[in-house]
Amino acid sequence: MNGSRADAAAGNGRGAAALALASESGSVSLGPLFRVARRIRNSPPVVGTLRALPWGGAVILRYHSINDDPAWGSDYIQSSLAVPPDVFDRQVGYLARHHRIVSLTQLIDDLASGRRPDGRSVAITFDDGYEDNFRLAFPILRRHGATATFYVTTGAVDDASILWPVMLRHAIRRTEAREIAFRFLGSRPIDLSSERAKERAIRFLTGLVKHCGETRAREVLSEVEEADAHAYEKRVMMNWDEIREMHEGGMTIGAHTVRHYNLPSQDRETLTREIGESKRRLEDAIGAPVDHFAYPNGRTARHCDRASAAVVAGLGFRSAVTSVTGPASPRYSAYCLPRLGVVPRYRELSLLGAEIQYARFARPRNASLDEICRADPPRCACAAGETVSAASGRPGTGQDGRPLEAEATGR
Repeated sequence: MNGSRADAAAGNGRGAAALALASESGSVSLGPLFRVARRIRNSPPVVGTLRALPWGGAVILRYHSINDDPAWGSDYIQSSLAVPPDVFDRQVGYLARHHRIVSLTQLIDDLASGRRPDGRSVAITFDDGYEDNFRLAFPILRRHGATATFYVTTGAVDDASILWPVMLRHAIRRTEAREIAFRFLGSRPIDLSSERAKERAIRFLTGLVKHCGETRAREVLSEVEEADAHAYEKRVMMNWDEIREMHEGGMTIGAHTVRHYNLPSQDRETLTREIGESKRRLEDAIGAPVDHFAYPNGRTARHCDRASAAVVAGLGFRSAVTSVTGPASPRYSAYCLPRLGVVPRYRELSLLGAEIQYARFARPRNASLDEICRADPPRCACAAGETVSAASGRPGTGQDGRPLEAEATGR
């Protein structure tokens, strides 16, 4: 027996550790080290220290669906976007006990004032407008005396047009074909012979659509929809009566475009129509201003940019949120606020608490955020890190000194 193995067998120091990290094939596994590091990172002493530090930002939480139906989390949306109702109930209770749940409007008011936001503040948001937001999330929020913002994709309300990521997933997941050839791919077949293959196909097609302009996206999605021979077994999106009831019940309604296209892939005309029509339709429905916007397709690295932020500002929105993880603080433009996505594994409340604290101090490196902040200096930090603030409700200015509103309208 060689020296290191003899030491390991005897339980001696470095030999035991080395053998513990080595597999039978002799390769080294870093898994145990990562697990130890993760436990330290999320331990109460470390998280408690972060919680006590005063200079971190507030955190905007991002949810999508509150649902525990296995079919929903496979055939309709990504399973990572669906949080079970009992988990959400416990999470809201935890937030009510340990944080300060505020409306998005209150948080934007705090940021616009130039004051450092209360580090205990969290704002809850939902993207897309799924029907379980009204059926399950809304009653839970009311039971805890909490509020949230619901960003609605107006073209999909009441399933008038199925939200395209849902349609695409449903078509691929429910087909019985083992492969399928699309004209837009030159009739090259896509493998659908297994669950894993279908998920790969969904990721590929979703990424393709996100990089298409409106005309091309419509062509691709129309052909995908032709392959879906199965009826939808459940309602997917909220209806207008439910949206109005949530607004009347103290929830904030925000806009999320008309058709959920990826905005940086669109021309200015489409940008203005997608963002502006969603705002106008929601305002007509609830009889109140819609001040807040969420950029769709957050899993795309570039789901917002200066052009889309300019349109949002020019149309009179007070804020726009992204899917980049980070804090809500004066460091960022009001038109590119980071959020923390809540996923099913945060069922452990200690993990949710830890992720909130780390989000408070995160410094995301994201080209889109940097681009928007450079175009809107009154609402973000300069390169040196100092914070500059502007009066609430005033459009930001571009690098040439013109308001973002002027960029949006071409004036």
